[in-house]
Amino acid sequence: MRSCLVALAAFVIWFSPPQAFSQGLPSDAEIKIAISRLGAATDSKSFTEFEILYKNPHRATELLIAALKPVPRGEYVAGKHPEVVWNIRALRSLTGLNFRGPTHADLTKDEAHFLGNHPKTDEVEFFGTWMSRDRVWVAPADAQATIIQKWRKWFQENGEAFSYANDRNFDHWYF
Repeated sequence: MRSCLVALAAFVIWFSPPQAFSQGLPSDAEIKIAISRLGAATDSKSFTEFEILYKNPHRATELLIAALKPVPRGEYVAGKHPEVVWNIRALRSLTGLNFRGPTHADLTKDEAHFLGNHPKTDEVEFFGTWMSRDRVWVAPADAQATIIQKWRKWFQENGEAFSYANDRNFDHWYF
């Protein structure tokens, strides 16, 4: 009987999937909940949702990119930043990357300044932040669409083999 138990235990151990690999990896549902809660914190020390994303940066990046969608252009006050702005912040934190897109829209002086308008290419960032006021300017729709496409193309071509940054330095990706 004892030899049967030993054989059974050996069989179970041998043919069980390695738990160490999957242990600690959040599920898609957990990642999606974390994504939906981005921005709920009010200071850089409270971004616990990012820690969930850092545990599986490849899948988190894939889900964040899938959730990207254009929002109305304009200025957003502190505490009212659109979800897509937080998604891009998370992507910047996970990857260390940031994309720009051209716009044909006439920009206001503030938009040109905060979106980092490049005068030769008319490329802007998806959003720009007035740091001392935590106000965000979101780019015109044409630039947003191009930037979203750049993220999708980048992930399709590089996402699998990419060495994710998991940059916890708030100043590198928030603004």
